[in-house]
Amino acid sequence: MIRVHNVKLSYAHGPVQLKNALAKKLRVPPEQILEYSVFRRSLDCRKKPELFYVYTLDVHCENEQNILKKNSKQTDIQKTPNNAFCFDADGTIPPTHPIVIVGAGPAGLFCALMLSRNGYRPIVIERGKPVEARIKDVDAFWNGQDLHPESNVQFGEGGAGTFSDGKLNTLVKDKFGRNRKVLEEFVRFGADPEILYEAKPHIGTDCLVQILQKMREEIHSNGGEIRFETRLDSISSKTDGVTLTLSTGEIFFASALVLAIGNGARDTIRMLHKKKLPMEAKSL
Repeated sequence: MIRVHNVKLSYAHGPVQLKNALAKKLRVPPEQILEYSVFRRSLDCRKKPELFYVYTLDVHCENEQNILKKNSKQTDIQKTPNNAFCFDADGTIPPTHPIVIVGAGPAGLFCALMLSRNGYRPIVIERGKPVEARIKDVDAFWNGQDLHPESNVQFGEGGAGTFSDGKLNTLVKDKFGRNRKVLEEFVRFGADPEILYEAKPHIGTDCLVQILQKMREEIHSNGGEIRFETRLDSISSKTDGVTLTLSTGEIFFASALVLAIGNGARDTIRMLHKKKLPMEAKSL
């Protein structure tokens, strides 16, 4: 495959114009292009009222090596890199106790999803409610009722981003394929495939709610567990794992602990600070 950058066309173009522009960029006849897919698309509004789409495309052609050689001095034309996400499952000792993830926001849910697909049975601890019940609490607050301290825009399945209308951080410079993997999973669970290539991908809260439910179902079907309305109150680190104290009164041992608590759980952060656990601010 060949990746071609900066293919620019007027806003109202069609697929024929796109293929012809791609062929012109590669300096090959259109019939030599066997197939292509959009890797990235952005809207250029700098010359209003004229609008342009700017594409990055992955192309499968006849005689690709010759095409790359002919265009070797063109920085916009290169061999498509292999940046597919790879789950690192190099562990050799199976955990004797559960792997626990604290927080059912994006980080916690994707962590649980990947672990559950690779033979682990993680337990997710979430202080808020499932997204269906959470929506009712948020709507009630927006309509003048009292704030639910554990089920609101900050806390609950999906995290704070659930109510930001499904806008996504694109991680354009990610070298490890994590961004693409996340977008592919969203599409797999029902998002519009356009998020795979739009410069500013957007899902929408209504669609995101259904996606969260499907993610939860898969985690459960793989042997994972999500415990809602359960807050982490204290931890005690041991050499072979962590002892957890939960708001339900339960105390149990975890082989590994993933803290995906977001920026709203300030009481949890204070608890961690009081325990003198090393922490550092996230880079901007």
